[in-house]
Amino acid sequence: MKNIKYILLIIVLLFTSCALKKEYIIGDSKGITTKKIVKNIEQNQNKYGSLQARAKIDYSSKNKIKTNTVTIRILAGEKVWISAPLGAIRLLITKDSIKYYNKLERNYIKTDFSYIEELLGINVSYDMLEKLLFAQPVLELSSRDFEKKLNKENNQTPSKLRSYIFKKDVNFDNNQFVGLFYINPYNFKLNSQKFFKSEDSIKVTNASKILKGSHTFSINYKNYTAINKEVYPKKILFLDSNNKSINIDMKSIAINKKLNIPFRIPRGYNQINIDQ
Repeated sequence: MKNIKYILLIIVLLFTSCALKKEYIIGDSKGITTKKIVKNIEQNQNKYGSLQARAKIDYSSKNKIKTNTVTIRILAGEKVWISAPLGAIRLLITKDSIKYYNKLERNYIKTDFSYIEELLGINVSYDMLEKLLFAQPVLELSSRDFEKKLNKENNQTPSKLRSYIFKKDVNFDNNQFVGLFYINPYNFKLNSQKFFKSEDSIKVTNASKILKGSHTFSINYKNYTAINKEVYPKKILFLDSNNKSINIDMKSIAINKKLNIPFRIPRGYNQINIDQ
């Protein structure tokens, strides 16, 4: 049971406002507008059909670290498959189901996709899972979401442009969250996306303070690599307010290759009751 929760957390944690006038962004000498930023974000979304990656995953909790090497295979819009070496543990996530088995413990899980929502306590769609892995905002951003005050006070000088910051209200299963989206100004992918409970918001002008509430989590992206004129993050770091972290280090990435996604639960394995 611990293994399935650990793997799911790896994938998920693992997972509006008044219109702005047309204006140029502080700190950008090219005179880019908010509408142009949003257009660039949309144009730079990954358009892969399939992806395979070898990854090292470090899970840290209470000063203890677990490290695993896995193979990740993804058919865009359809399924995510994760396998430990020699197929000792396998996980298959589709739009409507989750299947998992462990050869070492001879057990398995078959359940609906909604189990992820129950595990996290928030609404999560399959499409959101893929966006979390590929440094894309989990919500559609518009020029209305550009957070002018945060950009001006926390971000920009003419010589150092770190991120374009967007802020958007998020409703996860009737729980109100606020999302901050930090857009890389050079590749228009995410540097980070952060979420916190609305009541944890103290001052929007102090990003470090807002994210110290009791219901926060963030996903940070680094070391982008270009593949077929598209960029993909090689390092993904998930953090939550309970000092748990998951660091995914992609050692190799291949896209649009023909993938074999074997998954068959062996006979004689014991089914895990996830309601216990």
